[in-house]
Amino acid sequence: MIRIKGLRKAFDGKVVLDQLDLHLEKGQRYALMGASGSGKTTLLNILMGLMKPDSGEILKPDGLRISAVFQENRLLDAMTPAANIQLVAAVSTQRIHEVLLSLGIEESSLQQPVRTYSGGMKRRVAIARALLSDYDLLLLDEPYKGLDEDTRQQVIAVVKQMTEGKTVLMVTHEPEDAKDHHLIEIE
Repeated sequence: MIRIKGLRKAFDGKVVLDQLDLHLEKGQRYALMGASGSGKTTLLNILMGLMKPDSGEILKPDGLRISAVFQENRLLDAMTPAANIQLVAAVSTQRIHEVLLSLGIEESSLQQPVRTYSGGMKRRVAIARALLSDYDLLLLDEPYKGLDEDTRQQVIAVVKQMTEGKTVLMVTHEPEDAKDHHLIEIE
């Protein structure tokens, strides 16, 4: 599906990706792990076209659709969760509510603007938005940060179920999150 060859990226002379070679196969889940500053988020930004590499190439199918959970939630606080999700996903409010409920969002809060949500609730809205978008490749940048353990396990189960057969690349520092994923370590 995606082949990365000799990817290099530096910031102010500091190399964060150096001759990275990677092959992501369709329908597989990958966990990208490495120390802070090792280029994990940079790689995701390059894959999304938000940043250009200094050298190397990325071979991917034409029209590849990418969905993402960024480190920041990137929600519009004055809007409801459904309205936030419908900005990027052509899906019914009913379907959005089903997914949000499965992620542990209380039904009583579905009509409230996300500014009234806790950080963990906002995180789950961001995850739902990515899951409900039409994509070929899902990029997850530390998707479970800020979630308590019970909620985290619930969200992991929903993500796993909803991404069955999809290509997923997740950045994480948590070995537990990498379970059921092909591990990719970068330095």
